[in-house]
Amino acid sequence: MMAWASEKEANQRTEQANELGLRRLITRHREGESDLRTWMQDRLQEIRDHDRDRLVLWLPVGFAFGAGATCSVRADDPAFVWVILTFLALGLWLSCSLMAQRSSDQRLAKAIYTLGLLGLFAAASLGGGASGLLRAEAAKAPRVSDVKTPYLVTGYVEQIDRTQRGTWRAKIVVETLSHTRLEARPKSVRVALAQDEPPKPGQKVRCQAILRPPPGPVVPGAYDHARRAWFQGLGGVGYALRPCAVIEASPPLTQSIQFRLALWRAQAARSIVEATDSDGGGFLAAVTTGDRAWLSEADVEALQASGLSHVISVSGLHVGLLGGLIYLVIWKLAALVPALSLRLDARKIAAVIALCGTGAYCIFTGAEAPAVRAFIMSGIAFGAILLNRKAISMRGLAIAAICVLVALPESAIDPGFQMSFLATAALVALWEIWERRRAGAPELGLFQRAAMWLGGAAATSVVAGLATAPISAATFGRVSVWSLPANLMAAPILDFWVAPFSAIAASLAPFGLDDWAWQAAASGLSVTLKIAHWIAALPGANASIAWTSSTAPLILIVAILWLTLWRSWLRLLAIVAITAGVAIWAFSPKPVAWIGPEGRAILATPHGAAPSLCRTSGGRFDATRLLDKAGLSQGDVARLLPEGEHRLARGCTLGEGDWEGRYVYAGRGRGILTIGFDGQSHVFGRGDIPTGALLMRNGWRLYFYPAAPRRGPWAKDAADPEAAVQASEPLLLDHEE
Repeated sequence: MMAWASEKEANQRTEQANELGLRRLITRHREGESDLRTWMQDRLQEIRDHDRDRLVLWLPVGFAFGAGATCSVRADDPAFVWVILTFLALGLWLSCSLMAQRSSDQRLAKAIYTLGLLGLFAAASLGGGASGLLRAEAAKAPRVSDVKTPYLVTGYVEQIDRTQRGTWRAKIVVETLSHTRLEARPKSVRVALAQDEPPKPGQKVRCQAILRPPPGPVVPGAYDHARRAWFQGLGGVGYALRPCAVIEASPPLTQSIQFRLALWRAQAARSIVEATDSDGGGFLAAVTTGDRAWLSEADVEALQASGLSHVISVSGLHVGLLGGLIYLVIWKLAALVPALSLRLDARKIAAVIALCGTGAYCIFTGAEAPAVRAFIMSGIAFGAILLNRKAISMRGLAIAAICVLVALPESAIDPGFQMSFLATAALVALWEIWERRRAGAPELGLFQRAAMWLGGAAATSVVAGLATAPISAATFGRVSVWSLPANLMAAPILDFWVAPFSAIAASLAPFGLDDWAWQAAASGLSVTLKIAHWIAALPGANASIAWTSSTAPLILIVAILWLTLWRSWLRLLAIVAITAGVAIWAFSPKPVAWIGPEGRAILATPHGAAPSLCRTSGGRFDATRLLDKAGLSQGDVARLLPEGEHRLARGCTLGEGDWEGRYVYAGRGRGILTIGFDGQSHVFGRGDIPTGALLMRNGWRLYFYPAAPRRGPWAKDAADPEAAVQASEPLLLDHEE
């Protein structure tokens, strides 16, 4: 025993001597180096230690940017070119990887390996671009073209919702369309109904309706509804001239399951509303089923102004609460059965059942992109429990992003998708920081846990709000200033009141004993609505943000991703990008006039004065979109576009002194828009500004900013059919200011 101890002590002394010699060697090696070089080497080593495994997280980012490029500015590129470039980039990555492994020069190997990583990122970006082009080609479908003659539409109702005015609207899968050849028949159309009681999903209807192609952006940088409709297979939008007739018929077998799910969703939403007598019934139907038809426009506006609009969309909040409740209940119940818990892991049983429940819920609510992302994330979390791995990780989010983008690459330019993933990435990064700080810390007491929950709710609201602020401001032109207190007040109601009673109600629904639980959940959402309306009425609750081009939001999105995906000091470089993005946004020119497509409507928004509006008799729809894009208050909207009032005139003028916009009636049903600024008069006739324009102020200068030519198959019909209608009808002008 003593000999063994002596040998052990000798080995320890040898190891200490070797370590001391190595330290001296390192010290001698670095004595001649400058402090700056030593500091740089330490920082690079820190990056390698902390961020080596984070490089893979940028592949979904590259895929998203590639898909977004080909679904917008590069939408006319041939798909085979992007596919070939993708394989070439993959070949570069494989070649560099093999060369780096065989190279004996360490520095050269690192350089080749870095080049290979750049090739892999390029392959992800090019692959995303190729998938976007292939998806656009696969979604190709005809669109309506004749807007002069009413159509007789026959088909099956796929979805029922409401317009902004509160009227029912139906998405109809077209079976027959009058005076339209079979090869020119669109897959589906969306029609605003002229009846108080809508048909049910799956019913066959016949409607006489005015249809037109889905509209493009109203001004440069606005949302392109035609592009979204293209990927949805929507070939026309319009309104019914009279109530649609219901025809007794069974839907095709290939669509019966889809229609049946839509019918169940609509019936569930209606039953929830009928079971509740509070104003939270429509809110509860939207939260639990994804059907927003019963939610009033005033409530929607209050939720948006207060920063609680994320509650409406079925996303991570709903899927996470449902999965967590199922997991917790099944886990505790299984643990109470000794014969089961002693043979199987109760947590794994609960994880399997929770995964099945969240999957069924995702399908039932329509499987929108945020819900699919949340389901994939929950699947990864529950799968990690089954495999005894970490449940929440940034890699799980990356896998969810890749899955959604491969299936729906057009989601890359959808604001809902962008906000959902940015918020989740920021929250996962916050969780990783908290997890590292709490590693090895003692258990928390009851009061400490309560304080941690309150602090976590506040931090979650702040982080998610800041992560989604650039997209929200760029898309809606507004930012919810009081979203933090609104979410702090609403979070406990949703977590501990609405969610448990909703789960109880769903469990009791098959037995017909669910009305009291729905009523209890709806009363909780009634309190939430009162909070939303109170917050929305506070001064500056819905602050408007000036218009900007896509450059500043894009820089801020990259900065947020840079801040959340890295772990080392490298993330601090995001401060430079955030500063640059905010500066570009703040100092970008501001619109003083918003001109709709073909000049059918023009909105003046002078600084410090009331806005004014001019429109033609056929430009009310464009005027509505201009008012929405400019982010005007509801009072200004009601003043400029009063319901049921049409004041018509032969001329219309607006401006603010150094510029003037004027409509001139030119006879034969033709109108001319003239804009005078900078000492010159500019005349715009039909076809001169097909996709709208902006009159911008940059300091004391004014300049005209027309929209760039639209790209993509959804923009092939450059001639607006509504302009053809107006060319053959008398043109009346409406002046409202």
